[in-house]
Amino acid sequence: SPGRSEERVGEHPITEPSSLCLCRPNVCAEQELSMLGARQPCVQAFTRMVKVWKQGCTGHRWCVGYERRTGYYTAYRQVYSMDVHRVYRCCPGWTQRGKERGCLHREFKRGDQICQCPVGFQGTRCQYDVNECEELNGGCQQTCVNTAGSYHCECSQGFRMHTDGRTCIAVNSCSVKNGGCEHKCVDMDNDHYKCECRRNYQLKRDGKHCEFRDPCVDRSGGCVQLCHSVDGQAECSCRPGYSLAGDRQGCEDIDECSSGQAMCAHRCVNTRGAFSCVCNPGFELGADGKQCYRIEMEIVNSCEKNNGGCSHHCEHTTNGPLCSCNEGYQLSEDRKTCVDSDECESGEACCSQFCKNNPGGYECSCKAGYRLHADGCGCNDIDECLAESSVCEHYCVNTLGTYECFCRLGFRLDHDQRACIRDDLDDDEEEDDAEEDLEVHRLPDLLFRRPPQLLQYTAALHSPYGEDQEEEAQRGELTLVSHIVCLDDSFGDDCSVSCADCENGAVCGVDREHCECTPGWTGVICNETCPVGTYGQACNSLCRCQNGGSCEPVTGRCVCPPGVQGQLCEDGCPQGYFGKHCRRRCNCPNNGRCHRLYGACLCAPGLYGRFCHLPCPRWTHGVGCSEECDCDLEHSLGCHPKNGTCLCKHGHHGSQCQQECDPGFYGSGCWQQCDCTVGETCDPRSGECTRRCPAGFHGNLCQLACSAGQFGENCLRTCVCGGAPCDPMTGECICPVGKTGKACQQDCPEGLWGLKCQFLCSACDNRASCNKQTGVCNCSPGYTGQLCQTVCPTGSYGPGCVSTCVCHPDASCDHVTGHCICPPGRTGHVCTKPCEEGSWGSGCSNRCQCADRALSCDAVTGRCVCEAGFTGDNCELKCVEGSYGLGCALDCQCQHGALCDHVSGACTCSSGWTGSFCEKMCPDGFYGLDCGQMCECRNGARCHHITGACLCTPGWSGPHCILACPEGGFGKSCSRSCECQNGATCDHVSGRCSCGAGWTGASCQEACSAGRYGEDCSQLCLCQHGGFCDRVTGQCSCPRGWTGAACELGESPPLSLEVRSTRGVRAFIAVLTFGHYGEGCTQTCSCQNGGACDRVTGGCSCPPGWTGEHSCPSGVFGLYCSQMCQCSGDHEQCHPVTGRCTCLPGYYGNRCELMCREGSYGPNCKARCKCNNGGRCDTKTGTCECTPGFLGADCSTGCPVGRYGKDCARLCSCGERGQCHPVTGRCICAPGKIGLSCRQACPRGRYGLQCRNTCVCQNGALCEPRDGSCRCGLGWTGPRCETACVQGKYGPDCALDCPCQNNGTCDRFTGSCSCKAGHYGHSCEHSCPSGFFGQNCALPCDCRAGQTCDHVTGRCVCLPGYHGSQCQRQCEAGRFGEGCQQSCDCVGRAPCHPAMGQCLCPPGKTGQRCEKDCGGDRFGPGCSLQCQCSHQAQCDSRNGRCLCPVTWLGPTCTEGTVYTNKPVFVSSTSPAHGRPSRSTSKQPNTPATPQTANNICF
Repeated sequence: SPGRSEERVGEHPITEPSSLCLCRPNVCAEQELSMLGARQPCVQAFTRMVKVWKQGCTGHRWCVGYERRTGYYTAYRQVYSMDVHRVYRCCPGWTQRGKERGCLHREFKRGDQICQCPVGFQGTRCQYDVNECEELNGGCQQTCVNTAGSYHCECSQGFRMHTDGRTCIAVNSCSVKNGGCEHKCVDMDNDHYKCECRRNYQLKRDGKHCEFRDPCVDRSGGCVQLCHSVDGQAECSCRPGYSLAGDRQGCEDIDECSSGQAMCAHRCVNTRGAFSCVCNPGFELGADGKQCYRIEMEIVNSCEKNNGGCSHHCEHTTNGPLCSCNEGYQLSEDRKTCVDSDECESGEACCSQFCKNNPGGYECSCKAGYRLHADGCGCNDIDECLAESSVCEHYCVNTLGTYECFCRLGFRLDHDQRACIRDDLDDDEEEDDAEEDLEVHRLPDLLFRRPPQLLQYTAALHSPYGEDQEEEAQRGELTLVSHIVCLDDSFGDDCSVSCADCENGAVCGVDREHCECTPGWTGVICNETCPVGTYGQACNSLCRCQNGGSCEPVTGRCVCPPGVQGQLCEDGCPQGYFGKHCRRRCNCPNNGRCHRLYGACLCAPGLYGRFCHLPCPRWTHGVGCSEECDCDLEHSLGCHPKNGTCLCKHGHHGSQCQQECDPGFYGSGCWQQCDCTVGETCDPRSGECTRRCPAGFHGNLCQLACSAGQFGENCLRTCVCGGAPCDPMTGECICPVGKTGKACQQDCPEGLWGLKCQFLCSACDNRASCNKQTGVCNCSPGYTGQLCQTVCPTGSYGPGCVSTCVCHPDASCDHVTGHCICPPGRTGHVCTKPCEEGSWGSGCSNRCQCADRALSCDAVTGRCVCEAGFTGDNCELKCVEGSYGLGCALDCQCQHGALCDHVSGACTCSSGWTGSFCEKMCPDGFYGLDCGQMCECRNGARCHHITGACLCTPGWSGPHCILACPEGGFGKSCSRSCECQNGATCDHVSGRCSCGAGWTGASCQEACSAGRYGEDCSQLCLCQHGGFCDRVTGQCSCPRGWTGAACELGESPPLSLEVRSTRGVRAFIAVLTFGHYGEGCTQTCSCQNGGACDRVTGGCSCPPGWTGEHSCPSGVFGLYCSQMCQCSGDHEQCHPVTGRCTCLPGYYGNRCELMCREGSYGPNCKARCKCNNGGRCDTKTGTCECTPGFLGADCSTGCPVGRYGKDCARLCSCGERGQCHPVTGRCICAPGKIGLSCRQACPRGRYGLQCRNTCVCQNGALCEPRDGSCRCGLGWTGPRCETACVQGKYGPDCALDCPCQNNGTCDRFTGSCSCKAGHYGHSCEHSCPSGFFGQNCALPCDCRAGQTCDHVTGRCVCLPGYHGSQCQRQCEAGRFGEGCQQSCDCVGRAPCHPAMGQCLCPPGKTGQRCEKDCGGDRFGPGCSLQCQCSHQAQCDSRNGRCLCPVTWLGPTCTEGTVYTNKPVFVSSTSPAHGRPSRSTSKQPNTPATPQTANNICF
């Protein structure tokens, strides 16, 4: 029903109310239960049997049958449901009137209690809040926020609330006292600004004030060397020896030598910034650095003495001896000693098998069974089977380096491996002999005890890992039998070694003919490690390491390369590969290894660097060069970068090069034997033989004692005493004072000192130590005294307390370390630096707890130093009202309720006030906030400086004081009533009555007295001779006998009015001739100002107040100006006729001593000024003097645009579209402009009048500062630039059409096209060039030469005649065209052109389908050739061969033949049939013609 709002329970549909609304006061919601009835449809069915005609009946074509039919109908039933409504009704005690949305009227009943609600609440029980924001937005300019019982206004971002609590002022901090900035204030955005300083100044820490900046601080002012500040400018200068360059910044070297400033005695050498004097040979430089003095010079050949210390060759140079070595030697580190170059070790030797280093060279040798090649490098196998020494009984088989014996079938080798014995052992014996374990291999006609070595070794390599026993058995048979026989228990390749030479733990064999090597070693004397890939006993085991792993030669343990793991190095990739399946190639140099998963290069041991191209630095080795060489630094050259093996200097050996060569050996590794005679010793370094001197002596005659550091025979041994001397005979170290030990490497034990540590130390304090040499106490740093018992005095520290503390005077110094212990508030190495901003206390370790508004905190106490305008322990509070500035110590001087800025003290004036302290009211003509609004008051009215309401002057009314008081009212606010009578008008300003003619008095209540007439009776009657004048018009009524305007004329009888009509004519004529004189009244009177003319003479009789042609002079009046005026005031004047005293214009009063009041002027100040807009009128003349901003006679015209001030004489400077205040010239900026001259655009993000509005542009769009319209950047459009360009548009505001063709997409920002596959170009206008396809046409076509591909997909587009994915197949025979789709139509299976289908006819055929034979005299392909057959010979259409008649021969049937009666067969082999082509012709027996006969010879 009307007035209800319905809501179904559980369904929530709400019907819009037609009247009451819960949102309105005193409306209550109630639940109401009702029963609803509705008709519900119900479908019913019924069935019945019907007769039908049907076909197919027995004996009948048609018969009647029955079928069941079902019918349906709809019935309805009434159903009921309970429904809950929500209804809105007036709350109890309230009622609704009309169509009001709420219940706003009280409904009183007897006994009701009425609540008196406080402001902001309403309702019967004051339970409803009044939403003040509903009406006029609560008076708020921007946002009104309703609260319980009240409300308040809020401003948007970028605005602040004015003191009235309603008005929002745009935040523009720089406009208030320049933002507190000393120099320049720059607005940043809505509520931020920053201060900037003028040139050569910089901001202080307070961010507002400026201090002079030293230009030399910033990059030395651009000066290369020295910078000085002169009047704020950087001035560059140079150090001595330089002069300032032309750019006034750089410095150029002064060439003192060329300028003559050096004054050197001999020669001068210029250097940068200086010079030096040089003397000629034979002179030396004096102490002054300039003079030269002669010296005695002796040229000494540095190579004369001891060959300059050089081992081989010495060359004298100015820098001393220059040493060089013989071939095969190289200089050692001392650049003097020549050491042998081990070509065998360095790889320079060319030996293929053995290399032996010799002093200055090397020698190659070969293994047993080989002989040295003629080139001295290679080794050739010796065929022992051809030599006489071969002792094989049956067969000898030569192998590499040796030979083997074999026996014939039925024999086997004996134990000596040479003789053959019959193989007569039975099976049982072979089975019983477990130790024999012979393996028999059969080859045609040969019986082997074991197969030849190469066959057996190959078998071992191919056997599976699991067959270890078989493997060992086979490998155990690899020992070869050499034919060389050595004597005297010697053995080896050249019978030069014996069991005593076995190395590396090897033992001598039972037969004393070989060394039995320990696992991991091989070779004749077991001095060779196992070959790569083998390990174990006799190196018979094969390594099973994978992925490049090597096995340890003794145990076979796998040593995996970097990046590979596992017992068999199985967890890794082969060299050069990485990845999950080891399929990706490493990008490492030399196909190096890389990380198993990531592919990072892993350097092999001994190498490092990004590309593993650098060998390990000296003294390092291993993977990543991470291990240090464990070698004797003095006696080694370094270590092998891969395995760390020490590389010993000549004369030393051992794992660490710690041992000298044993007597009799020398050189690198001490491998070389000395070749010295008895009584001579061998130098372990060079092998040089010298005479054998007793211990402690050396020299040719053993006359020289050992030099320091040498001992033993020939002084060849070196002392190992850590630099201390040793006994020259025994080498025992002679330790210095305080040292002990075998090598003098140990200090005296604790508590002992002196030579041989025989004295006891004193008891030293403070952890002092006893000096091992002197026994005195070595004090710890920070202590002094004989026993180190005294702490360092203040100001000193360290060992011996000799170091001086350099700490700040307020800091203390640690007596041990000298470390400065800073007082609170200081930090730094010497405590000279104050704590950095934000920290305080001891060590500056405490963090300031100040708020953001704090400048810093006190470095000592931590007390916050607040920014100007803030206070509180943490600077979290603003200054209280009435104070401002640093520490809130300054008192605000703002007046009239102005707000005081808590930072700068700048006053924010309330409406109607201006000035630095808001002490001034707005100037006339302005009002409101910042006096920014112009008054619209007229007629001299002033406006209220706060509200702008016009304060009308008396006599004016209306909002703008443009309405004069209505008739009958006058004065201020037209509140007084006029009292004028007799039709007089009342002045609406003063109420003074303006009397009509004939009346006078304050209320115009009195008629004019006799002698006066006119308005206010101000005119004097001029009637003479007793005439009296009308008090209204002043017209004279003359007595009898007088006439004229002033009754000045006597009546003439001829002019008597009593004359009848004839006299009337005369009178008429007389009147017509009035003003003439003389005879016949023909002359015209010339009297002025009412003077009477004598009718006879024409002389003038002047009225009172006139004489001559002028009015009476000042001071006289009356007839003939004969009476004296009685006016005595300075500003009075005398009426020339009546002599009445009146005031001069501009004055009034009894004595005319008062000037007219403002607003009136003229005689008696009766005239009202008519100056508008506050203009002042001249009290005498009424002319207007306009206030600034107005022009015109009545000041009604404002200054034209662009001008302001007094008489509009000054020009405005308010920029484009800016208006200036016509009075003050202050600029009223157009929307989008701010600043004193309106030349500054709104800051980014603001627009509109005074930049009060916030821009809503998105995506970096520019906001038009005038109206806020968005200027979209590239790629955006829409009112707020919120929409991206649609496809096909780009650029600013999406205004440009994309140039992309072929479905290319266009970058919505730049318009650059992204081409689809198959196209390129600026606009995607080009298809890919032939041979390329895909995106950016970057993929080459994979088609056979000459074929093209689809520029989009890359699918090959085959030329006619080709097909296949790459157009690689030519059409099969019988097919042609594109895709070989067409069939050739050629006769006789002739092929056709695969591209065009043109039939390629075989020789002898032609026609479009090769269906025609060649015509008589043509042959060949396409019948294109001319037959050359003569004498009617037939031409073969295929090959052009001539089928000659019987009597003709030759290729072209041009040769004749003799007559014969036999059939003659002229044949020509047909290449097509391979047999003679025969033609049989019987010719008549005709003799040959003479011509023919002459051509044939028999």
